[in-house]
Amino acid sequence: MLSVHKRSASTSTVPPAQTRKLPPALRSIRRALTVSRFESPQHRRKRREAAEINDAAPIACLPAELLCIIFLFCAACDPVQGDRGLGWLTVTHVTHHWREVAHACPDLWANIIFRRKLVPIMLARSMEIPLVIRVNLDKNIHFKPRYIREHIGRAGVLDIEGSHSVLDTFFVDHVGKTPAPRLRSLSVVNTADYGAPPMWLDAKVFHGTEPRRPNVTRQLRLEQCGLPWNSPWFSNLTELYLASLHEAHGTSVTMLLSVLVTSPLLESLTLINTKTYGDTLDRTLSFPLRNLRTLDLSEPLPICSQILTSLRFPSIVNATVSCLTLRNGREPPGYLIDTILCHRDFCQTYHSLRIEEVASDILCLSTTSHSTDKSLCVNIHHDGCKSPLAPALASMARYSTAAWFTCISTLHVNVPLERDSWLNLCKCSSLIHLTISTVNPISILALLMERAMCRIGVGAASVVGSDREANGSCKQFFPHLDELTLKNITFRKPPPFPSAIDALRALLWARRAGRRPIRLVRIKACENIFQQDLDHLEHLAGSFAWDGQGGSGEEKEDGGYPDLRSYSLNVFEFLNAPGPVY
Repeated sequence: MLSVHKRSASTSTVPPAQTRKLPPALRSIRRALTVSRFESPQHRRKRREAAEINDAAPIACLPAELLCIIFLFCAACDPVQGDRGLGWLTVTHVTHHWREVAHACPDLWANIIFRRKLVPIMLARSMEIPLVIRVNLDKNIHFKPRYIREHIGRAGVLDIEGSHSVLDTFFVDHVGKTPAPRLRSLSVVNTADYGAPPMWLDAKVFHGTEPRRPNVTRQLRLEQCGLPWNSPWFSNLTELYLASLHEAHGTSVTMLLSVLVTSPLLESLTLINTKTYGDTLDRTLSFPLRNLRTLDLSEPLPICSQILTSLRFPSIVNATVSCLTLRNGREPPGYLIDTILCHRDFCQTYHSLRIEEVASDILCLSTTSHSTDKSLCVNIHHDGCKSPLAPALASMARYSTAAWFTCISTLHVNVPLERDSWLNLCKCSSLIHLTISTVNPISILALLMERAMCRIGVGAASVVGSDREANGSCKQFFPHLDELTLKNITFRKPPPFPSAIDALRALLWARRAGRRPIRLVRIKACENIFQQDLDHLEHLAGSFAWDGQGGSGEEKEDGGYPDLRSYSLNVFEFLNAPGPVY
């Protein structure tokens, strides 16, 4: 760890009045002589110790080129927008070597920190590098609009944040239509409260009267403010971020798509509550955004569907789609969910699938691929109504030949699913890890036990021909299942029989009898676990792990040991009988 030593301000005995009377050159020499002459032994020792620690640190041996990259990364990750802190400038006060490297890096000094005495120094040391200007107009009391007005021709990145009135004053009175030929990234964030009147920027802000330059790529970010859709800023974009627009800013899906078409090099697209409205235009062809790698879409479900069906993303890596609640409050139609989940560019080779309820009204389906680092996350805001998950999973299952289900090796579920939904998930033929959390797992355990029993000839007559192998034997659900984890589940106490823990014991016995044992069973943070169940699970599973929580001191009467076969068949008979399932 690098150490920073600060000298005490009392070491200098030169009065301020005398210091100001000296010429600048003599003043710096006098200060250095005074400090070295009157430095106490304690301060000298601490300064030398700090220097030794810094020189011995591994980071002090890094080449200057790599240090410059690290400094630039720090400047981008921790911009100084308010009136406190110095951000990246602190790296110049750690070691002498760091200071020399920072002074020799004009790209670093282009990250302007608005302090009255620092701005002229930074402008000089940045030479002719395009300036990076990030400022919060409401918080930075040191900012003067003339700083930008006088040097807007050098601005390369402009990130402005403030209230509606302050932004209006800045763009109308101080900026106007001043051209900024080197500006490649514009971010305007309006911090006004919800319900404020719409804020508009001039269509040619920072463009002046200059014509469009087709070979210049740009980045645009707008929050709670809008540009006319014919603005030159909406062309040749590599990054577009639109969020929380006003109703007056909204446009049709057709107009939005026409804007996206003018940016074929788009790499990142974020649309969050842009007040886009649907239309009835029939689009027979979809436009490819060949370079798009990141997509974040948070719109009403029909709008998400229209946008996705009109675009293709052959290079997509990370996609997050949040389907907001319909304004009329109706249940979202299942086919709209299908168009999102079964998009041709989303049906990739995924290895992990999570189905979870992240909030009381939000259902989340997320997938990741370990080999390609691709991920898809779909959030369905159902507003408490029944979400069409079963039809959506059925549509996903139809695409199993496209590797939607067949390559999934990890499945995590924490929402109650019906039998039809579990039947579709059982097509994950390569599943190795199954985790069920917070919900009663008896539905899937009973389904797995039923098929495991059929494999050993119990109840096999009820299996149709499509669920049989070529040799006539029943197909095993999750044939490669190796680990089963149950988390945060409260098992029901007897007398309801059978419970989920009984179904688990019968499943383990049937899988072992059919020579498809489950190697590892984990139980974490569960309640109402009897000692008899623990003994049987340790005996039936190849390896059993329990965190010791939720144990019950009561006795449970069952005939599960030593006659495990009769007990398991009894559980199977009860679960397949008509009537309620606990």
